[in-house]
Amino acid sequence: MKKIYSSFIALLFSSFAFAQICSPVANLILFSNYDGGTLNINLNAPMGPGIKIGVCTYEGVNIVVGGIGASSVTAVAYAGYNGTGTSCGPVINTNITGTPVGCVNTITFAPTVTFLNPNGNANMICAYSCDNATYQGGCNTVDQVEAYFLNFFPGSTLYMHKVQYGCWTGTHNVASGGNCCPIATGVTTIDIEPFMIYPNPAENTLNVAALNNFVNSSFQLFSIDGKLVKGKTTLSETIDISALEAGIYFIEVSDGTYISRKRFVKN
Repeated sequence: MKKIYSSFIALLFSSFAFAQICSPVANLILFSNYDGGTLNINLNAPMGPGIKIGVCTYEGVNIVVGGIGASSVTAVAYAGYNGTGTSCGPVINTNITGTPVGCVNTITFAPTVTFLNPNGNANMICAYSCDNATYQGGCNTVDQVEAYFLNFFPGSTLYMHKVQYGCWTGTHNVASGGNCCPIATGVTTIDIEPFMIYPNPAENTLNVAALNNFVNSSFQLFSIDGKLVKGKTTLSETIDISALEAGIYFIEVSDGTYISRKRFVKN
């Protein structure tokens, strides 16, 4: 993909210097850019449990996690083009360091997006702007990035999203926030009770009672670390979970407009 060189781009991103915390009680931290580089993520304040970090770049990135809140990080995921670039130094391939013992680190090459926006790419490859409404030069719109990681980490909500074009430099203090919070249009996580599940814990069968417009819906099952264990299938009143290993899972139900997730335990 041809890179964009423009003083206008530099001016555009300097205007996004203000900081935003999307939700102070959330657990998902996102970083997106084009050029990659060395991304020093400083969790410079105590964080709640189950912190997830998602990164999307076109060129390789050294992801370094640290700070007093780093022990709360349970998963870091990279989803991007992961190309070999020279603009940010000798970063050959994306790597993740500094995460605590037990943290699940995942590096995925250009996966398919979970939310289609005509202004963005059909695969996760990069993002450099908070603009969802205009063509992004072959990169993703920021709502695509947020939708992807919200789906990759079921049950998560967005704490902050830092987006820029050029190389990652310096240290990024999470408590200072980011600059983008536009959750994907048409992919809304809701807090009402559109469906119920029982029993919980369950052994062989999970029963589902859907309410209102969630009657004609699809569902997916995810493991506690965000891995898809059952692909999108039409929602039914009973779901066979006998083949799953014992542990904690999420069921995600969607009617195409709304998404709702619930956690359950498989005995």
